[in-house]
Amino acid sequence: MKRIIIAIAATGLLAGCSGGKTDADGDGEVSMKEAATKAEAAGLKPEPGQYKATITMTGIDIPGLPPEMKGHGAGLTTTTEYCLTQEEVDKGFEDMMKRGQNGECAYESFTLDGGKMDAVMVCKSGQGDARMTMSGNVTPTSSDFTATMALDTPDAKGGSMSFAAKHERVGDCPAK
Repeated sequence: MKRIIIAIAATGLLAGCSGGKTDADGDGEVSMKEAATKAEAAGLKPEPGQYKATITMTGIDIPGLPPEMKGHGAGLTTTTEYCLTQEEVDKGFEDMMKRGQNGECAYESFTLDGGKMDAVMVCKSGQGDARMTMSGNVTPTSSDFTATMALDTPDAKGGSMSFAAKHERVGDCPAK
């Protein structure tokens, strides 16, 4: 779950690029490298600085959950801050997109055009798979999107969770 949240954050960092589908090799899957290449080709990158990410769980539906647990966690908000350094921006989008994923995620589709993002990402791990659809808006200093994740894990097979995510630049990185 933590890796998937990081993947949501990484997607939010793809602020400001434009273009259509990015399946350059035609294999039916948009790799992190393909999505990063498309973003870099657009010549636009997120601005370095201190960012605040707020992720709010908006729904949860896990088959077999006891009635008293239905909806448990909906409304739970996690807020973190992170520094996106100039060095990280200079390394390119692929490194940012892979952060925290251990190569477990790839896009089925990824479209970012005129500040509007639509994407489907699939993450596979030893604990099971998750397929996440995302839609929202991005700029070089912010993103605001929703995501719905379908789960295929032993404990949550056929379950789903939905999130709202907001990233915003709040200033310069703190001095070291």
